[in-house]
Amino acid sequence: MFKRTITGLALVSAIISAPLYANDDALNTVFFDATLIAESKARIHNNTATLEAKSSYERLLEEADSAMSVGLLSVTDKTLQPPSGDKHDYFSISPYWWPNPDTDDGLPWIRHDGNTNPDSKTDATDSIRIGLFTRSVRALGVAYYFSGEEKYAEQATKMLRYWFINPDTQMNPNIRYAQAVPGVDDQRRSGMIDSRSFSDRLVDALALIETSDHWTTADDVAMRMWLGEFLDWLITSEQGTAEQYSSNNHGTWMQAQIAGIAYYLGREDIARVAIANAKWRIREQLDNEGKQPEELARTRGYHYSYFNLDAMAYLAQLGDKMGIDIWNHKYKGRSIKAGIDYVAQYQKAEEWPHKDNDVKKGRFQTYRMLTVYRKADLAWGTNHYDDVIKKIGFGNADLKNLSQVWAERDAYLLYPKL
Repeated sequence: MFKRTITGLALVSAIISAPLYANDDALNTVFFDATLIAESKARIHNNTATLEAKSSYERLLEEADSAMSVGLLSVTDKTLQPPSGDKHDYFSISPYWWPNPDTDDGLPWIRHDGNTNPDSKTDATDSIRIGLFTRSVRALGVAYYFSGEEKYAEQATKMLRYWFINPDTQMNPNIRYAQAVPGVDDQRRSGMIDSRSFSDRLVDALALIETSDHWTTADDVAMRMWLGEFLDWLITSEQGTAEQYSSNNHGTWMQAQIAGIAYYLGREDIARVAIANAKWRIREQLDNEGKQPEELARTRGYHYSYFNLDAMAYLAQLGDKMGIDIWNHKYKGRSIKAGIDYVAQYQKAEEWPHKDNDVKKGRFQTYRMLTVYRKADLAWGTNHYDDVIKKIGFGNADLKNLSQVWAERDAYLLYPKL
């Protein structure tokens, strides 16, 4: 069983490479633009923010207050044992796989793309838990930054210690048993996508919480050591190395989580390689019309088209910070802009020209693209997607529709148009 201790030279080395940041000017943000969120924060407090930003801030505090009562979460809470027999190992079941109706024991399970097996989304495994944990910590971290309320940083710190640092409850730094399929494979490369929230949600939350006295030097050292070991596992394990070559959204998200964690840890060489990989993905994953053939071949084509562009946008953001231009990269007419423009044409389910189960089920969710549109305009210094954003509109979402709350928060509060 993995147990972590911090002693001697390891502690000294980690402290030297992991400075703490005491003010807005020195925020160690990853995907967030420190200057942009500082301006957004100032507007909230001097009452010059837009109505959308003010509403997003109110919803943020609602979510953060809700997260205060979530409690402490750990991979050791699951009731099913991972194949290793060690509850400290993360374990989930692939969502689109179902028991085989033609066998007595249901094995091997069979795949129904886009049709989620409810047994994969229970407390018996860790997939629901990791989502609740990372979104709670992100809400607490952002709420702490915008409000200055130490209670949010204190709760986030407790949750982070319990998930990553406490020897009795910490997660082992791998996701070897993510998205297992009974009777097929216990160690699948596609499971790497389960940990994407350690990058798109966690690292910026950590950067914001670092400014609180509740987050100690010892916490910072232990967290960075855990992430360092996890990053090494992602880039050297058989599953991790294989997933980096996945030609669809799985591969893009693999690169995005590697880049985000590496950037946070100051491992620029690793981050640069992961970011530059986005150029190859633009060439291979898009056609000249901006369509994404592999994503459109799925049963949820709009969702996966958005999902892949979202990961590309994260890579492009870090590219801006490291002098690697992904936003403007082109290969024979293929570009991120072409991909975004293709999706931006369709704001109603009946207009979407591809077969899509989400259309049939009434969950064609154009608001998911809000943040991508905003990030693109900020990167290019344009108002190109203003009309599209207005068509989507600012919804009347509450905490029952968290994905819309998050999309609007990012677009209007974290990536506002100044």
